[in-house]
Amino acid sequence: MVTPAALKREACFGSADGVTIALGLIVSLAGHPGAMWHAAVGAGVAELVGMTAGKWLSDSDAGFWVALANGGAALAACLLPAVPSLLVHGRTALAAEIALVAVIAAVIAWLRPERGVLAVAQTYGVLVVAAGLVLAAGAL
Repeated sequence: MVTPAALKREACFGSADGVTIALGLIVSLAGHPGAMWHAAVGAGVAELVGMTAGKWLSDSDAGFWVALANGGAALAACLLPAVPSLLVHGRTALAAEIALVAVIAAVIAWLRPERGVLAVAQTYGVLVVAAGLVLAAGAL
């Protein structure tokens, strides 16, 4: 049976993965107008399949719908920050994309069982580390 707690847990897991991918794309593709949406669609679809399959293959007892909640959240969190690149370009798009990442991160922190300052610090901390690593990798 699919429980709301299981769906919430998987939505948190999938969206954390998806938004981290999106932030990596934002950081690595900054200055390349038009590339963000295409990269996010490709990554988002891969996230949908990969996260759904990963959850289902690793825990088939949870059921397909729980696995799909994981993959669907990853898809959404990967695609949503890329939407501004369809509408505007340059610094405006970059600022809007980063703002959407921040909003998604706030939702993830709210979904986490820890809640409060610790959940916020850990959630945003992971994203800062990911952005730093992407910047460092791009400098190589």
